[in-house]
Amino acid sequence: MTTIHVLADSGQDLVKSHDSFPAEEDSEPPADELENHLRTLEVDEATIDYDRLDEAIEASMTVFDLGRRRQRTAMDSNLAPIVHQCIDVPPRVAAVPGMWHYLTLLRYPDFITSRWSQDDDLQEKFLGTQKDLYSNHLARLWWGAHLTYDEEEDHYLATHRLFNKQRLVNYVLDSSFRRYRPAAIAFAEELWDESGKNITSIAKRFNNSLSTTQLESRSKDQIRDQLGKIRNYVENTN
Repeated sequence: MTTIHVLADSGQDLVKSHDSFPAEEDSEPPADELENHLRTLEVDEATIDYDRLDEAIEASMTVFDLGRRRQRTAMDSNLAPIVHQCIDVPPRVAAVPGMWHYLTLLRYPDFITSRWSQDDDLQEKFLGTQKDLYSNHLARLWWGAHLTYDEEEDHYLATHRLFNKQRLVNYVLDSSFRRYRPAAIAFAEELWDESGKNITSIAKRFNNSLSTTQLESRSKDQIRDQLGKIRNYVENTN
């Protein structure tokens, strides 16, 4: 039995009404006040390895140059499998927004600020919900890895490929099929080396096809085959 800390909605409201955090540089979340807005879940078959996660995040902030976009992308690719392994919880628990809010606001606020301070959507990287899997940063890493982890071969190759392109990972985690593993893996395997412009064009055509095709009845290979055909069309018409 593992205790999972969850930030209540009242705690989220407290952060949203804060005068300076996270908009002002060097501001911090009201940690002392947020402690009064926590609840806990007791979960079987779940573990969170904070020691390893602490070490991995600290090392990443040292090794990667967060002032460079490609370095931030590389850090996400490196960290996503580690976050998934360290936060070993069932998907039903990972779908609880307050768990991620606790982690971003009370465990790793400096990391989130350092990773996203150059972007305009910093607050959602702390407080994003599960309606958009790409928003809360740690949830984004966990779900991206969870959906692309190869259970049969026990590797994260598709995860690294997914996070290789920000356009790709944002599309997959914001799409209507964002919790359908075969589609997530197919996109990562087929489009990881494609340009951002072409990813957008291919994804748009793929989305249009979903109005006439039931995605959940199709395998990864079938989806990848369709993506390959769309990709050839887009590349030949550009």
